[in-house]
Amino acid sequence: MLVRADKTAVVLFDMQLELIPLLLEGTQLLHNTCWVAEVAREFDLPLLLTEHKKLGGLSLSLHEAAEDAPRLPKEHFDFLREEPIARHVADTGREQYVLAGAETHVVVLQSALSLLEQGKTVFVLADTVSARNQADHELGLARLRQLGVHLITREMFFFELIRNSEDGRYLELAKKYLDGRYIR
Repeated sequence: MLVRADKTAVVLFDMQLELIPLLLEGTQLLHNTCWVAEVAREFDLPLLLTEHKKLGGLSLSLHEAAEDAPRLPKEHFDFLREEPIARHVADTGREQYVLAGAETHVVVLQSALSLLEQGKTVFVLADTVSARNQADHELGLARLRQLGVHLITREMFFFELIRNSEDGRYLELAKKYLDGRYIR
């Protein structure tokens, strides 16, 4: 199954200033989530950012990359246990969800499983999730795969959205997002 722009929404989890330095490759993760936010905007995908209430504010660079995307606070690790978030997901009406952010084995895992229980197709950007230690990250990815989540990369995400090198935007977007020129 491929990501389809007309069916997909993107969720970026808990990229907050107090958590980023604790994550494996936290700075790279922040860069990658900004990339995902901008790609989602390029393809007019619904984008949601979550903020865990105990971790402070989101990174300014992610705020800028996501522009006016909703930022919803949460206390639960499973984001659908928050009524405003569950309402937002229902109102979006999308069948596929692409997930990224922190942490792989907690918020991403629990939220992905809730989406699966609702009959959604879930993709996790394996190169755009992280945890505070390698074992939790790796076992989180393994468990996600075992439970039916599709693990993809940012580049797979991009190519599944664009679909065709004859798309009039292809060269411009490939230069911006794939050729090492993306700077935030």
